[in-house]
Amino acid sequence: MQQLIDYIEQFVRLDSETVAKLIKLAEKETYTKKQHILQQGQRCNKIWFLTKGMVRKYYLSEGKEITIWIHTGNETFTSLQSYAQNMPAEEYLQACEDTEVISITRSNSEKLAHYPQIAAFVNAMMGREFANIDRHSRELSQRDARGKYEYLSKIAPEVVKRAKLGHIASLLGISQETLCRIRRG
Repeated sequence: MQQLIDYIEQFVRLDSETVAKLIKLAEKETYTKKQHILQQGQRCNKIWFLTKGMVRKYYLSEGKEITIWIHTGNETFTSLQSYAQNMPAEEYLQACEDTEVISITRSNSEKLAHYPQIAAFVNAMMGREFANIDRHSRELSQRDARGKYEYLSKIAPEVVKRAKLGHIASLLGISQETLCRIRRG
């Protein structure tokens, strides 16, 4: 739980009452490699914080898995549209390695939102995440295959080191063969 507290305190200092409530309402979960945390069609009612392992977000297009993003340690993740709009998820969340997370359900998140430090944290984190999504989308769309790989290496070095080649290629929108050529130099 300390990893989550440390992560939140990058944005805002927590008082002891808020920490106690967070510890009470958050749950530890573990997933084995290849286990789905969320399946397409399920309603997502949790936000997760990744303490150990790696999680891939992907969807199916004509039977082919398309990787949207790969999360590594000390990151939050969810199926945002499903969580925010209480609708069935369009994507899957899958553990790429044995994975440990801390989860907070929607109802517990609403309880935590009454604490000013948590509300400030959520606002700051969401602002940063939305800015990152915009920047990453723009950067990746404006680069050739090598440039996309170099950019990913810069912003997510753990993904490049640990993720499967096919998942990285899918994330970058390039073929696995092209990725192999780029990595060879």
